Amino acid sequence: MPSSFSSTSSLDGPDSGINAAKLEAANRYVRWNLLFLLTIFTFLLFPIWMPLIPYVNQATNVVIIITIGLFQLIWLIATICAIRRTLAINNRNKLKTTKAQDVESADATANDYSTIRHIVAMTLYKEPMSVLQTTLDSLVQQKDAKSRLSVIVGMECRTPDKEAKRNEICAKYESKFLRLIVTFHPSGIPGEISGKCSNMNYACRQGLQILRQDVDYNYEKYEHIFTNCDCDAVFDPEYTLELETEYSKLDFADRHSSIWQSIIIYKRDSMPFFVDITGVLRTFFFMGVLIPWNINPMSHYSLSVKLLEEGAFTHPAYQMEDIIALIRYTIITQREIRIRPLNLISINGPTSGANYADEIREWALQVRRWTIGAGEVFHYFIVKTYRMPGLYLSISWATRFFIYYGLVLCASAIFSVISPFIVQLINMVAAEHDRLFISDSLFSTIRFIFLGTQYAFLLIVTVLVRWSLPVPGDNYNKGLRGITRGLLHWILMLPTILAYSFVELYSFFELAFRGKDVCKHNAASKNNLVLVKGAGNS
Repeated sequence: MPSSFSSTSSLDGPDSGINAAKLEAANRYVRWNLLFLLTIFTFLLFPIWMPLIPYVNQATNVVIIITIGLFQLIWLIATICAIRRTLAINNRNKLKTTKAQDVESADATANDYSTIRHIVAMTLYKEPMSVLQTTLDSLVQQKDAKSRLSVIVGMECRTPDKEAKRNEICAKYESKFLRLIVTFHPSGIPGEISGKCSNMNYACRQGLQILRQDVDYNYEKYEHIFTNCDCDAVFDPEYTLELETEYSKLDFADRHSSIWQSIIIYKRDSMPFFVDITGVLRTFFFMGVLIPWNINPMSHYSLSVKLLEEGAFTHPAYQMEDIIALIRYTIITQREIRIRPLNLISINGPTSGANYADEIREWALQVRRWTIGAGEVFHYFIVKTYRMPGLYLSISWATRFFIYYGLVLCASAIFSVISPFIVQLINMVAAEHDRLFISDSLFSTIRFIFLGTQYAFLLIVTVLVRWSLPVPGDNYNKGLRGITRGLLHWILMLPTILAYSFVELYSFFELAFRGKDVCKHNAASKNNLVLVKGAGNS
């Protein structure tokens, strides 16, 4: 089987190379993420200025309680959505394992998908080869990988020992996939920033060009599904089969207006509590917010190659290709794009460090990168709002995006935990005033009730993600040790969320003051990452 390598520059397309430079320069000095920060900061200052303004201060307790109550309502909705998704995943898992005829039926159905081929692309910079090999090993397990699955590995020209790594990849895997393509993304292309977005954009364009030019491949004969993933993704062995099943249920229009997202678990052999808790919460928000609220895909996701090309691949001047994907494809294709769940588990590696201090630094850097990426996407959306296919869709998506990234992830924990203390302290020194509906004693009681309900939600999150999902090869959360660790980490969840929120708030301020200069893809370190053994086996 031929493998293909490329290091030539590809500057064509609406958002690549020179055109990306023009797009970036047009909006360099008006950064709409300032509106994002201003709204969050004004919101967080309510408990400080409201108690000091005559007449307005009478409603302070009411406003604080109603606001925290609304946050609790969001958690309730997200929890219900997450429970429904957990049930769907477990039902699929039971159907898969209970009857042998289900396997025969799946095999027979798979024959109907013989015109579908898969392309999976990932990028590599300084990550250890062992991490990449774990991902490729999970792809080898996919049904008909040798006859229907092509893999693109996009390296940077600056990747250390790139030629040796390319040779190692090809020696081990070129006979296990239909095609194996390795590209080298050149540095210094005008308008691009270094990172996964620009590397993936280049790898996709070059990879598809190579496949189209391959006479033996017969590109035009097949319908192609593309999967974008990180180099530390471990796929369920039935990922491509489940994807084909869901893909084939839709008509032509819906197939090419959809992005499929599996539920991702973040695992490695050992993790500090804050890394572990962040991974649990991210999985919960996959099931409870990102997919059902149709906000954005994350980490690795799938779509038709037709949609990938119509959406101009990935934007090389922005750092978070997953957060920007849905809104970008909606704007460019002028049709609403839907995120559809795949009821199976995939595994990603969380951040890792050589020691505890390094773990904290890597965790904070990752939170910072996600936050700055979200701010950049908000800027991109506002600049492009006039191109959205409908005012309602524009307002709806912006509202959902802001509620999640601005309020749920950044402001809600700070407001819910700290604002009641601030209000009570200011009330002690402020001029006496009547309380509207809610006295100070009742205010304190309700505050503790909300603290209890928040921990109840977090307990449900813990049970769902740690012990209810059918995660393959999971010994980390099993047994007495796993249960004890899970309950201890449940207690530490709220302090971790608070720390996360403060890092987010700092990152929004950093983006406001430093602007585009801070929008770089500082990838989390994977040097010490060891995924849980057996993670790719069901």
